[in-house]
Amino acid sequence: MAMDFSAAINKIMPDVNSGSKEPFIIYRDQSSGWHCDYTQNQYGERFDWVEVVKGQDYLALEHKGADFSKGSFPFVYDAVLCDRIRAEYQLARSSGKDSDEIFELACFFNDNVGEFSHDVTDYLTTLDRPLAALNEMCPISMAADNDDCSFNEDLAHDAISHIENAVHDRLHKANGKIALTSAHCIDNSGGADFTGLTLVVKADALMPQYRDAESQIVKCTHGNGARPNAIGRSIFCKELASGKTVVYYRHEIEGVADESKLPRWAKRKLAEQETGQPPTKTKKTDKKPSLLGRLDDAKAEAEAYNAGRKDAPKTKKRTEMEVE
Repeated sequence: MAMDFSAAINKIMPDVNSGSKEPFIIYRDQSSGWHCDYTQNQYGERFDWVEVVKGQDYLALEHKGADFSKGSFPFVYDAVLCDRIRAEYQLARSSGKDSDEIFELACFFNDNVGEFSHDVTDYLTTLDRPLAALNEMCPISMAADNDDCSFNEDLAHDAISHIENAVHDRLHKANGKIALTSAHCIDNSGGADFTGLTLVVKADALMPQYRDAESQIVKCTHGNGARPNAIGRSIFCKELASGKTVVYYRHEIEGVADESKLPRWAKRKLAEQETGQPPTKTKKTDKKPSLLGRLDDAKAEAEAYNAGRKDAPKTKKRTEMEVE
């Protein structure tokens, strides 16, 4: 069953704590769900599906519990993420697309991963190519003047700030509007049959100017990708706000919307669809919306946003995370 990245790490913690030498692989499926499975049977025979998984997720790596020296949950979380980023660099190198800047950025992240907030590390685990995203978000060249250094340590603080701000912008800002995240979805709903359900599209799947709730909230109508583990990936939907038909791939869907955490206009729209009653028509007036009305709307939007964010403090560092 597909999990999020934290759940996949939790699954291997008993092996880490016992120092097990039984190999396992952590990988993402085509729907961006995470899995953690043993790679051989009780007789030490390797499963054939392991190579298939590696062909789908080029950053998937095999590990053993003993590899992590009985480290804590945050340590293992960061170590696996850094391993995937190094694997991405090796993939770029093997295809001739690497550069000194990419190498130095990978080294910088590996050495400073504990200084990043939950928002950054959690966001990177949702991406197929986290190193490429880091390169986009960090405008600073991490090249070191000293040949003995793998990256410029003097620029580390500035680079961290740039990446933190960029992730915050990607997740929560879109032309002054609030973008929805996994916090606005039902937990572990990424593996559901989406047909007929209200979904949240990942902000990163949209152009920057469309990263807001009006474009992210959609109703799934049909499509092979609506069903988990289907061969097809396309999901046909209608935007809740505009009614426009749109098509997404399954991996571009954040999850099934938690309607209690959606903006007030979305709750009202969903209620209208459920009852089949159109909104009450009101007489046109030349008056502008009252200040009180605008304040009420802004307050409701803020409450919806805070409901989705209350369990994820932005500034908490990975090194400060409690063991789960």
